[in-house]
Amino acid sequence: MTVCTAAIMVVGVLCLLNIALTLAVIRRLNEQARLLAEPGRAPAQRGYPPPLEIAPGERVGDFSVATVDGEPVSRAALPETTLVAFMAPGCQSCEQSLPDFLARADAAPGGRDGVLAIVLGKGPGRDELCAELAPVARVLTEDEEGGPLVQAFGVGALPAFGVLAGDVLVASYALAEQIPLAGDAPA
Repeated sequence: MTVCTAAIMVVGVLCLLNIALTLAVIRRLNEQARLLAEPGRAPAQRGYPPPLEIAPGERVGDFSVATVDGEPVSRAALPETTLVAFMAPGCQSCEQSLPDFLARADAAPGGRDGVLAIVLGKGPGRDELCAELAPVARVLTEDEEGGPLVQAFGVGALPAFGVLAGDVLVASYALAEQIPLAGDAPA
C-alpha cells in the first residue's frame, strides 16, 4: 500500500508542477501579445531590420538610372515630394503590400511623377509586377542585390517604402498601410 501511495503522491506533485509551468507560459505569452499590440510600436522597434537604413533627415545616396520606359531618374532630379517603394516578385510581404501601395501611389501629390517603384531581381513575375506598378509610378528595375538604388537608399528589408522631400528621407515604412495618405503628415 505504501508504494501505491508514494506513486500517487509523485503523480500529484508532477501535475501541480505542470499546472504551474503552464500558467507561467500563458502569462508570458499574454505579456508579449500586449507589447506587440501597443499602438506606435513600429516593426523596427520590435526587432525587425529597418526597411531603409538611412535615417530620416539624411540625404539618399547619389544615383542616376533609367526607368523601364527609358526616362532618366537621378537624385538631383527628384521632385519636391517623392513616394518610393522597393519590391520584388515572389516576395509574399511585397504581394500583400501591393494593393495598399497602389492606392497610396495613385493619390500621391505630383501623380505618377512623384512615385518611384523599384522592382528588385530577375525572377519570374518581374514583368507582371512592373506592369501593375506602371500606371501609378515611374518603374525602375535592379537586377543586382546590392545595386546602385539599393545602396543609395540603404534597403535593409523588403518591402521598403519611403517618403522623400527632395533628396532627403522624411520617413520609411515596412508596411504600405503605414504610409500616410496624401495630405497627412508622415509619421
